[in-house]
Amino acid sequence: MDAILPRMMEAAGVTEELKARDPMRWVGLMNTPKAQAEEVLFQELIYI
Repeated sequence: MDAILPRMMEAAGVTEELKARDPMRWVGLMNTPKAQAEEVLFQELIYI
């Protein structure tokens, strides 16, 4: 999770600057990469 999430956040444009400027938008954008990273982990660790 620690390796995947930062790359997904960068690709989605989720930055610390955005977090400081517009926290609600940051939370909304953060939910997608987090869910995607969790799904990748579930696929690799549980379902394989």
